[in-house]
Amino acid sequence: MDPMLFGSRRRKPSRRQEWREFARRLELTDASQQDARLRDWFDLGDSPLSPLLSLRRKGQPTLFFFDQERERSGPAGTVTSLVTGALLRAPEPLAVASLRALPRGNPVLESIVAGRTGSRRLDLGELPDFDAQVSVFARDEEAARAWLTKPVQRVIQRMLVGRGVTPTLVVGGWHMLTLCEGGDPAGFEALESVATDLLTLFVMVEGTVAAAAPRAGAATPQPDDGTGTG
Repeated sequence: MDPMLFGSRRRKPSRRQEWREFARRLELTDASQQDARLRDWFDLGDSPLSPLLSLRRKGQPTLFFFDQERERSGPAGTVTSLVTGALLRAPEPLAVASLRALPRGNPVLESIVAGRTGSRRLDLGELPDFDAQVSVFARDEEAARAWLTKPVQRVIQRMLVGRGVTPTLVVGGWHMLTLCEGGDPAGFEALESVATDLLTLFVMVEGTVAAAAPRAGAATPQPDDGTGTG
């Protein structure tokens, strides 16, 4: 018999198997004990983060990676989507002002984001095509601009429009969180690239809060602050 009649292609690995390989390659460990805390901090809803993995190194930021199934109900019924997240938790305060960045989209949807978060869209203009491709929202424009240097904008632009996924980036006092949501799961190569971008941003802005805080007139952020992402 011709084996080709029965198919000889290898079966595509399951999402669970892909996570297992990703964890092995990056030396990630189980962080499921942090599930409820992270969902509470970042307003991620009731669905568990599964799997929830972390990379911890003494004196370095902690990286968390996770999948989360979400259900949204509407006139057409209930739709289930998969959110894949990469979270950097810094050992020291990271930003004076929280901000949110996402690929440029529908102006109506952007106005909803601004209204829901009490922020406004910033016109940055330092890079030729940044404002055409990326939308940044912040409540404290002056403090956010101090954080959004031209090199930082380049990394954010690469992260949001050059990685084959369309994540949302949320920056708070001690964290940077990216969430990728869609019908198809985010690929692990893209997820690793986004994590690399987060580490690059951390290196760029590490230690800048102490200098920026007096200018912004802001208090030092507390370790457990969060920026809503729901």
